[in-house]
Amino acid sequence: MSDQKQEEHNVPQESLHIKGTTDLERIEAPITTKAYLMCCFASFAGIFYGYDSGYISGVMGMDYFIHRFTGKVKGTMPDDKFVLASSTKSLITSILSAGTFFGSIIAGDLSDWIGRRPVIISGCFIFMIGCICQTASTAVPLLAVGRVIAGVGVGFVSTVVVLYMSEISPRKVRGAIVSGYQFCITIGLLLASCVDYGTQDRTDSGSYRIPIAIQFLWALILALGLFLLPESPRYFVKKGKIQKATNVLARLRGQPEDSKYIQDELAEIIANHEYELSKPILQFKKNNLGYRFADVPTVNWY
Repeated sequence: MSDQKQEEHNVPQESLHIKGTTDLERIEAPITTKAYLMCCFASFAGIFYGYDSGYISGVMGMDYFIHRFTGKVKGTMPDDKFVLASSTKSLITSILSAGTFFGSIIAGDLSDWIGRRPVIISGCFIFMIGCICQTASTAVPLLAVGRVIAGVGVGFVSTVVVLYMSEISPRKVRGAIVSGYQFCITIGLLLASCVDYGTQDRTDSGSYRIPIAIQFLWALILALGLFLLPESPRYFVKKGKIQKATNVLARLRGQPEDSKYIQDELAEIIANHEYELSKPILQFKKNNLGYRFADVPTVNWY
């Protein structure tokens, strides 16, 4: 019975007309400076993700921040008592991850529904709302709410931006471009530490509001830039909009739409999509003996 079920879901080899080749230039268009710049700009998302992760530890150690959010006055108590409570530190730090968790769950299906680019742009604007709440905060509750909202935006962007970059970048440099996102995260952590160091001795609200507000700039730059970038051609293929996929691919590769480079790469994207539609996944299915795995055909994730 299991052999019969497996045969039902196997794709006949005769139906796959994908031909391999060692001549990569025949398949892909020559890599242009424009393609590099477009992909590198998308990796800019790593900066505000890294910055948002890195600035908070420095802010929570600032004298003015501790005084403003706890009411404690430095000099009237031992230095080891002039700190945020451990529970407050845990809340402020971890609440971002809670928002990121839910944002990541939502972003995957949403990017298949409305597109990769709109999800990233939406994530930037959600992040900016959270940034505004954090900047305006003078107590832990509003700061925590801002961190949650910002976390949702981070979840949107961090989940989809790597997918988006891998789908628009040329295959030859795809690994390097995606690695650039990780590099930008470390740049964001470095910038956060530098800004914290520069404002830590201020005796006004600027000591913590400046590091928080700078996040707004990173998200704004990314959102405005993405308005100029095209949607993923793979998304259009998934939606059956082949002509739009052709237009976008030609724009990304700097080639005319009737170019053999564009037609070959588009054919490869379509063939991969059709193959993914035919692939089964494993799913839990309950019977009298408990749970077992059953093969079911479904649309596979990109």
